[in-house]
Amino acid sequence: MKPITFFRPAPAILALALLAACGNAGARSAPERTAAVPAPPPAALRTPDVIRGLYLNTYAAGGHKRLHELLGIADRTEINTFVVDVKDERGPHYDTAIPLARELTQPAQNTLHNLKTLTDTLHAHGVYAIARIVVFKDPILSKAKPDWSIRRAGGGLWTDKKGNTWVSAWSKDVWDYNIRIAEEAARAGFDEIQFDYVRFPEPFPSLPPQVHPEARGDRTDAIVAFLTEAMQRLHPLHVPVAADVFGLSPADGDDINIGQQWERIAATVDHVLPMVYPSHFLPSHLPDDLHPNRAPGLTVFKALGLGAIRLERLRQAGVARTARVIPWLQAFSAPWVDHNFTYGPEQASDQIQAVYRSGYEDWIFWHPGAKYELVEAAFAPRTEKHAQKFVPTPELVAYANVLEGRGARVARTRVAKTAAAR
Repeated sequence: MKPITFFRPAPAILALALLAACGNAGARSAPERTAAVPAPPPAALRTPDVIRGLYLNTYAAGGHKRLHELLGIADRTEINTFVVDVKDERGPHYDTAIPLARELTQPAQNTLHNLKTLTDTLHAHGVYAIARIVVFKDPILSKAKPDWSIRRAGGGLWTDKKGNTWVSAWSKDVWDYNIRIAEEAARAGFDEIQFDYVRFPEPFPSLPPQVHPEARGDRTDAIVAFLTEAMQRLHPLHVPVAADVFGLSPADGDDINIGQQWERIAATVDHVLPMVYPSHFLPSHLPDDLHPNRAPGLTVFKALGLGAIRLERLRQAGVARTARVIPWLQAFSAPWVDHNFTYGPEQASDQIQAVYRSGYEDWIFWHPGAKYELVEAAFAPRTEKHAQKFVPTPELVAYANVLEGRGARVARTRVAKTAAAR
C-alpha cells in the first residue's frame, strides 16, 4: 500500500526553447530557453505531485473482483490515479439523491451504489480518485428534457450520425444538472472532477443544422462559460476541475468545429486532458506523421509538443495561469484503423516516453474494457518524476506558426486581454 503524495504546487518541469517569435512564421532565431511553467491551481486544491492513471468503466469500478485486480496493479506499479465513470451517456451510475438524476438512472447501470465506500477503498490503496462525468452527450436527459436539447430547424430533436440526441451546451439547466452531480461526487470523497464530452457534436455536412435556442456567442464561449461556472461551484469543495478535449485540439488553431479551442480551454480549467490516442489521428493532422497509429511515440510527442508551444506563447502574452496538461494515452488496439497492429507494453512505453520528452510528467491510459494487464509491463514499479526539458523541433515550430493564422493568435489575444482585465 502506498500513500498519496500531494503538493502545494511548486513550478512544474516545463521549459520551451522557441525557435521563432510568437506569430512570426517567417522569422528564425537562435534557440532560446525560457522557463515556462503552468501556474498552480489555488492552494486549497491538493493534487498528486505526479499523476499516473487508469480509466475504469462503471463495471470495473463496481465489480468487487475486478476492482481489486486493478488495485493490485496500482499496488505494485507507479499507477496512483483512477478515473471512474460516475455518469456517462447512459446516465448516473450510483445512488444519487438528486431527484432528476435519480429518475433518469437506469437500474442496470447503477453499479457503483455507494460512492463513499468506493472512494474510501481507493484512498486506502493510495489512489487519487477522479470522477468522470459526461456532460453534453446525454440522450437520456435530452429525451426527458427536450427544451434543454439541440433541436432541428423544423422542430424536434437533432440527432447525430448514430441516432443520439444531445443536450445543448448553452442550457444553464444542463449546466446545473451536471454540476450538482459533480458536487455530490466531490462530497462523496472524489478528489477531482473530470468533465468529458464538454463539446458540441460534430456538425457533419450530411446532418441538418443544429439549433440551440439559448445560443449566445461562439461554440467555445458556451464551453468556457460552463467550465467557469463549474470551477466557481466546485472549488469551494476543494476539488480541481478538469476537461477532456480532442487530441486534435493542440494541432488545430480553431475549435475543431466542436467548441474546444486549445488556448481558451487551457486558460479556464485546472487540468486539461488531450486525448492524444495515435489511432485517432490522420496522416494530415500532424507534420510528417504518415502512420500515426503505428508510430505512437512520434504521434504523442508531436501532438503534445504543439500544445506546449502554444501554451508557452500564451504565457509570454501575459497569461499567468494555464492548465496542468495530463494526456490521455492509448492502451487499446484499433483494428478499425489497422487490424494487423496490436498495442501492448512497447506501444504504451513509447507513448509514456513521448510525454516525458514533451516536458510533461502526467499521463492516464484509456482502455474501454479496463484491461490494463495488456500494458502493465510498461509501468514502472515506483512513481517518480521523469519529465525532460522540451526543445521543440523546427517542424513543430513551423506548424505552430501556421496555426497562428488559423485561430491560435486571435484566441491568444482574446485570452490575454481577458486576463489583463481581471
